[in-house]
Amino acid sequence: MLDGEEIKQTLYSVIEEIGKEKIQTEITSNIESSQKYIDIIMAKSITNIASKSNDDDYYDDATIATLCEALLHFMLTICTLPSERKIQIKDDLVLDIIIPSLQRLKIKPDKSIIIQIIKDKVDLNKIQQLEFLQPNKEHIWLIFAKLLSTTTKYTTYSVFPDGGLHKYSNIMIDINNFLKETGDKSFRFIH
Repeated sequence: MLDGEEIKQTLYSVIEEIGKEKIQTEITSNIESSQKYIDIIMAKSITNIASKSNDDDYYDDATIATLCEALLHFMLTICTLPSERKIQIKDDLVLDIIIPSLQRLKIKPDKSIIIQIIKDKVDLNKIQQLEFLQPNKEHIWLIFAKLLSTTTKYTTYSVFPDGGLHKYSNIMIDINNFLKETGDKSFRFIH
């Protein structure tokens, strides 16, 4: 299995191959194109990870989740959508991504999203703690490689969608739509 840094290097080599500026230009002019690029980048990255791996575990949930997290960070950055990342709440709880900010989450949780990337059972066990910060369960978005049955009350994204899940490649469109619906006026290029 590749470590997190190797996964990120693989991801960024795919992004450079496609062209970072090309991706940014297309997505900032049309957020819908993010779906196409996420699908392409994920497919090429997974193929490259498989070719670098010496064992059959290259395709495990943690590897795919790490890839999803790194790609989401990249997409949020190039789209300049408001977000805060890796916020330590308690010793055992780190929020992966908050849209648009922790301050907004505390004041108006109905206008905020918590996005958690679920890499293993430890992450899965921490999901209920998120409800103390975000009482609206639909505004807790979880990203999995594939669905785990205990998560149906949350908004759930998967790289490999199966029955009722949101497709991971739609997440940037959904974030943008959420920000529009909640009237967020934070600076960003996408309209």
